[in-house]
Amino acid sequence: IMKTKLILSFLVVILPTIISAQTYFLNGDATFMGNDCYRLTDAFNDENGTVWYANQIDLSQPFELQFIMNFGTFDQNGADGIVFVLQTQGTDALGITGGGLGFEGFNNSFGIEFDTWSNADNGDPLFDHIAMVSDGVVNHNAPQNIAGPVQASNLSVNIEDGQNHVVTVRWNPEALTISVDFDCQPRLTGGIDLVNEIFNGQESVYFGFTASTGGAVNVQTVCLQDNIVASD
Repeated sequence: IMKTKLILSFLVVILPTIISAQTYFLNGDATFMGNDCYRLTDAFNDENGTVWYANQIDLSQPFELQFIMNFGTFDQNGADGIVFVLQTQGTDALGITGGGLGFEGFNNSFGIEFDTWSNADNGDPLFDHIAMVSDGVVNHNAPQNIAGPVQASNLSVNIEDGQNHVVTVRWNPEALTISVDFDCQPRLTGGIDLVNEIFNGQESVYFGFTASTGGAVNVQTVCLQDNIVASD
């Protein structure tokens, strides 16, 4: 069945007299839930969804992005996770299902994976984890692994708890560091020259989210803040 790409536009009031449009592109199994929330996968096998922000982000400038993730309610039989992605392929990019987290197959890309299934062949730990990876490779034993994996939550080995989790990603182009907080707790920092080491000197890239299921499933969602693009 051919999937139809949806283009969704929102009017967001930044100040009482200033209105700006934010547009997101949905691909694969991703659907709009209302209130700036998107379901990336439903609880079905081999689902694959992506959501991309229409405007590119400038990596020569610092940014802080905050959003809310929900990884579903299935723990033992839940999978596979969500990836925050920077990429240059465009707003129709769609990766590989299952253990690829919808991120596998993207060249010239950076991802922060929130992995909820342990794939031993990828060097995954037994707990739900966060790692920084690149170029569509989710194998933590490969050179494309930048940082981690570490336990996603400092309170629990399981994040498939049906709860909303606040995630913050910060990029510092002067220090060449990117960091992620999970539920307001610092979890991982990676040192990487994103522009030159990942994107071959290109400063403008797309950002968004990928998620997938395989033999195990979960409803996986992300909710975006009105002021999602905010510079430090």
